[in-house]
Amino acid sequence: MSVYPRNLSAFLNRLSGYNKTNVKMNVLGSTKAQDGDTIQVDLPTNSIVDLSSLAWYLVVKYADPTAGGKKAVLPIQAEALIRRLAVEVNGQTLVNIQNYNVLFHMLLYMSATEDYQKQRLISQANMSTDAANGTALELSAGHTEQRYHVVDTWLGFLGTAKPQFIDTSLLGNVRISITLAPGTEIMGGDAATITRAYEIEEQHFSMDVISISDGIYDAMIDQRLASGAPIEIPFKNYFSFTGAGAGTTMAQKLLFNVASQSIDRLWATARHSTYKDATAAKLDTGNGDPPAHSIVANQTPAFSFATCGGTHFQFQVNNTLYPNYITNHPCTWFQQTKNALGEQGNMLSGCFPECVTHYRDFFFAFAQSLEHKTDGDERFVSGIDTRGAAASCYLNVDAGGPGAAVANQTLVFAECTSSLKVYANKVLEVVQ
Repeated sequence: MSVYPRNLSAFLNRLSGYNKTNVKMNVLGSTKAQDGDTIQVDLPTNSIVDLSSLAWYLVVKYADPTAGGKKAVLPIQAEALIRRLAVEVNGQTLVNIQNYNVLFHMLLYMSATEDYQKQRLISQANMSTDAANGTALELSAGHTEQRYHVVDTWLGFLGTAKPQFIDTSLLGNVRISITLAPGTEIMGGDAATITRAYEIEEQHFSMDVISISDGIYDAMIDQRLASGAPIEIPFKNYFSFTGAGAGTTMAQKLLFNVASQSIDRLWATARHSTYKDATAAKLDTGNGDPPAHSIVANQTPAFSFATCGGTHFQFQVNNTLYPNYITNHPCTWFQQTKNALGEQGNMLSGCFPECVTHYRDFFFAFAQSLEHKTDGDERFVSGIDTRGAAASCYLNVDAGGPGAAVANQTLVFAECTSSLKVYANKVLEVVQ
């Protein structure tokens, strides 16, 4: 599926008949959409497409809050608009990622470098320019806001398929479906009577399309498929599970089941159960503790993640514990999470929190890796195989930890490696 394999590169001095162009893809139906709607677009057919170049251009209009003197607080990251992302190939579901916006924020908080954070202020952030570091946009009565966004970072198949060059002539129709999040879920405010809504005024997608006219690529693919061997495309897949602590504490044993050829990582986070309340505008203490941080001070509750008074975070797969010991301090949970990402001791890695209080009360995520760490783009499948009999997995948390104990919503994500196998005559097999 890639243009040329690496082991043939020594025999090629140039790519003959190679051409690449960026094409515009219109959405199916109207270019306008409201919160809660589903947006669909088809990838170019009979083409070699570069998934890494996929971008979604949209103009978002946020509603007038209408309540006199009251404010609506917008989500900072544009990806907050995506509640669900699905990809179908010839009518067969490839990925169906629920709580996509929560997952994206969690991964962003734990891995984004400072340069990448600043870069995102151009195309992905709802930030005003009235402060040195920017502040989240707040709409007051009688005022609407129109913002231009470009979403170009994707999770799941669209962002992690290897190779990233996909020949849609071998797959058939590839359709992307994006379900928008309700404004009442992702926007904050300071009054129960305000309007929390948005609509997309216009939108389109774009990506690079490649053509190779020298015949070498086609001959390679034909020979591969004629032999009966499939072309296999591995990619990251995510399965979402939701739970809640016991009353106003995080104490719980959250059960979830995953059937996959490779469970690579397990992720957990939590947020206040009041995150959808219209009057829950921000979670910043406002007293100088924690230290100033533009995101901490202005993020909406839907994407403010906290330990909520939990401690002794630990995953369990059947009878095996990850890690096999418990700890009670946020700095240890942070270290374990960075280790799960393969970034422990990496001076070039990044994250959003700037102190342990930031991590504990605003950017909390806890992760454990179950796969073999590799360098580069090696396509190893080395996580836990739970096919045939779904593993009984648990998130174990105790109460009495640091931070405020509050009623909460707990979210767990299982990060897995799935595979798309392509046979002759557009016969497809999805191995979860």
